[in-house]
Amino acid sequence: MPQKTNLKMEVVMKPIDELVPYNRNARQHSLVQIVCLKESISQFGFTNPVLIHFSGRIIAGHGRVEAAKQLGLKEVPCIVMHNLTDTQAKAYTIADNQLPTMATWDYNILAAEIDELKEEGVDMLKLGFTQEELDELIGSPDEDLEVPEEKEKPESDTTICPKCHHEFVL
Repeated sequence: MPQKTNLKMEVVMKPIDELVPYNRNARQHSLVQIVCLKESISQFGFTNPVLIHFSGRIIAGHGRVEAAKQLGLKEVPCIVMHNLTDTQAKAYTIADNQLPTMATWDYNILAAEIDELKEEGVDMLKLGFTQEELDELIGSPDEDLEVPEEKEKPESDTTICPKCHHEFVL
């Protein structure tokens, strides 16, 4: 039976100088990524709040905070995690960085979306891909991309995590 979680949360604005980076954060942020994060924040706004422990220590969002500092922002949106112990906060810092690496792209859909965005005048380099990756995805301007139909997800399905072998109901 799934464990119940406290889903009540509040987004609050916090001064950047009150946030404490986790000095043992294993995820490293390159200068290129920080530049891309700055571009993303400039273009779309600060859309992903920083998760912080009730002590003020950053749990997730170190790169976004660094980008915000470089942009001269004085405060950022945060979700204060009152329900996590210090140990849980440390564990979530790792999980938050590792879990996205398990995702994959549907390259047909991605290529079609990028092609449409390019036609609509979006600056492709602000999407976080290198020029080489974009060239590979969208090919030459003469190639027609096949836009896949939207897929309906099955009402109930299960999958097993390849890393921890836990079975999840989708």
